[in-house]
Amino acid sequence: MKKKQKPQKTLLAFGLILVAVGLAAAVLLFLLQYEHLWRWYAAIRRELAELELQISMLDNKWVFVIVLLLLFAIKSFVPIYPTPTVCFLTGAMLPMYVSVPVNVVGFCVLLSVRYYAGKRFGAGKAWELVRKNERLRRLIEQDGKGNSSLLIILRLLPLMPVNTISGVYGSFDFGLGQFLLLSVIGYMPKIISFTFIGRNVFDPLSPEFIVPIMVFAFASGISLICVNGMWRYVEKVYRITKIKLKKKLQKKGSI
Repeated sequence: MKKKQKPQKTLLAFGLILVAVGLAAAVLLFLLQYEHLWRWYAAIRRELAELELQISMLDNKWVFVIVLLLLFAIKSFVPIYPTPTVCFLTGAMLPMYVSVPVNVVGFCVLLSVRYYAGKRFGAGKAWELVRKNERLRRLIEQDGKGNSSLLIILRLLPLMPVNTISGVYGSFDFGLGQFLLLSVIGYMPKIISFTFIGRNVFDPLSPEFIVPIMVFAFASGISLICVNGMWRYVEKVYRITKIKLKKKLQKKGSI
C-alpha cells in the first residue's frame, strides 16, 4: 500500500513546491514597486544591457539557429539537459518572432527522432514498467492506438519525460502528423513561457521576466496537485468497486 502512495506524495510535494515558487515570484513582483529597495540593481542592469547589445550585434545568426536545432536533436539521443533549457537559450539569443518558431521546429525534430526510435526499437524499459499496471497501460494504449487526449495532458504537465512519451507513442499505431500536432499544442505553453523568460534574462527583476515564472509555477503546481487528487480518487473508486465485486462473488458462492 505504501508503494502505491509514493508517486502520489511525490506529485503533491512537487505541486506544493511549485505553488510556493509562484507565491515567492508574486511577492518579489509586489516589492518591485519600491524602487529604493533595488538601487543596487542599477549597476548590474547596465552590465547586462551591454551584454545584450553585444549579443544582438553578433553575425551569422543562422549558424546559431543550426546549432540550436542540433541541440534539440542531441537531446533526443542523450537527455543530459532539459528541453526548456534550449528554449531559454533561444529566447536569450534571438528575438521572439524568430525564437518561438525555432523552438517549435527544434521540438518537432526532437519528437520525430524519438517517435521513430520507438517505432523501430520499441518504447524501452520505461514502458515495460508501465505495462505492469494494467489500468495505466489501458489508459495510454487505448486499443493499441494511443490516447490522443492523454498525449496533450502529458505534454502540459511538468516533469513528464519528453523522450519516453515520444517513444511510447511511436510504438503504437499513432500517426506522426497527429502526434506532432498534439504534442506541440500541449507543450506550447512551456515553449512560450521559457522562450519569454530567456528573452528577458538580461533584466531578471523586470515584470516581463518574473510574471512568466510566476504563471508557469502556479499553473504547474496546481496541475500536479489536481493530478494527485484525481489519482487518489480513482484509486479509491477502484478499491470500493473491487470490494463490492468481491462481496457479490461471495454471495453467489454461498447460494
